[in-house]
Amino acid sequence: AIGDMWKQRGLSTYLGMTVTGYPNMFFPYGPHGPTAFCNGPTCAEVQGNWIIDCLIYLREHDCSRIDATQEASEAWVQRVNDIFNKGFWYQAKSYYTGANVPGKRLEALNFPGGLPLYINLIQESARGGYAGFTLT
Repeated sequence: AIGDMWKQRGLSTYLGMTVTGYPNMFFPYGPHGPTAFCNGPTCAEVQGNWIIDCLIYLREHDCSRIDATQEASEAWVQRVNDIFNKGFWYQAKSYYTGANVPGKRLEALNFPGGLPLYINLIQESARGGYAGFTLT
């Protein structure tokens, strides 16, 4: 299960909407998305529209399966962590790192790069034929 995997190894997502090994599963407004740094309805709309466009693309290209690659997930986690480490979030016990939950691993829970950068990055994947994913 995803929860067990994340407890053991830490969060791992691609674009804050997918998890390697869980094809066709999208989760808007979740970990490694802009979630806590974005207005909720705006974030849900941005991610929801991206997912809709992705599903249309899959249908138009006769694909029935999409799965994030391990390499893309690792690069996304590294990007999230690199941006996160430039801030002061780890210096305070807060929701942003999970420190408010006793025993929880301290890690970046959200994409802190801002919504404009996030939109650019997810659209970059889409423009590249959903780069970072295996489509079949």
